[in-house]
Amino acid sequence: MVKRDKSNYLIQSVSHSLDVLEELAGSQPEIGVTELSKRLKLHKNNVFRLLATLELRGYVEQNRETEDYRLGVKALQLGQAYLTHSSLVSRAYPILKKLSEVIGETASLATLQNGSVQFPISVESKRPVKVAQRVAVAYAAKENSAGRLLTAQLPDAVLAEVLASNKPQDVAIRNQMHELRNTGFIIDRGAIEADVVSMAKVVTGVSNEVVAAIEVLVPQYRARIDEIVPKLEDAAHQLSTALGSMKKGLVAGIEKEVSMTKDQRPNKTI
Repeated sequence: MVKRDKSNYLIQSVSHSLDVLEELAGSQPEIGVTELSKRLKLHKNNVFRLLATLELRGYVEQNRETEDYRLGVKALQLGQAYLTHSSLVSRAYPILKKLSEVIGETASLATLQNGSVQFPISVESKRPVKVAQRVAVAYAAKENSAGRLLTAQLPDAVLAEVLASNKPQDVAIRNQMHELRNTGFIIDRGAIEADVVSMAKVVTGVSNEVVAAIEVLVPQYRARIDEIVPKLEDAAHQLSTALGSMKKGLVAGIEKEVSMTKDQRPNKTI
């Protein structure tokens, strides 16, 4: 029996409804029907019907004064349900919290989905100068260090399709492929995010499949890489073990990274 691609089962109206919710989850607190219609390239009547349905179910609310729309309380309930029911999140949170406290920096859990890297939980540094936590945000995976690390772990056939455009980000991932897969680790020194050093380590689950990554964000001026990397490695190993992984950890490349002198280390990732 031939297994059909799930995109063949897509229901257009449901997809459009989710587009509305995702647009409302953006930076603007409220958006009107006309603006939503422009952004989603849908007729105003269609957008109004979608909003009316979502409003009746409690997923959006309308400001009676401006007549603009915003997310409703049901959207919050869904997010809270995910945090409550996800074994990955529930097991990751205490480990991330401890890691953040020990190193004094922001630590996040990153997952890969449909070309985007998501951050379901993040623990922010308590220092006055810090990198802000990633909460309810998503980035194109190729434009984020943790996203590039997770992208590199995809099966060869899928990865070839993902990197087919041959853009600079694709080239950067291909150039690092061997290292990213062998070490399960990535470090970026301010190239992807200015003035920020980002370090990420893969997390594995049952059957040793890669399920996520732990990311640490540090202001570039105080990045103590040699001190942070072993603690990041340990946190990722703890979470992997909690999720049922039997893998011992891909430490060789990280140990090499830590042992390199400052002059030997490359300054940036493309």
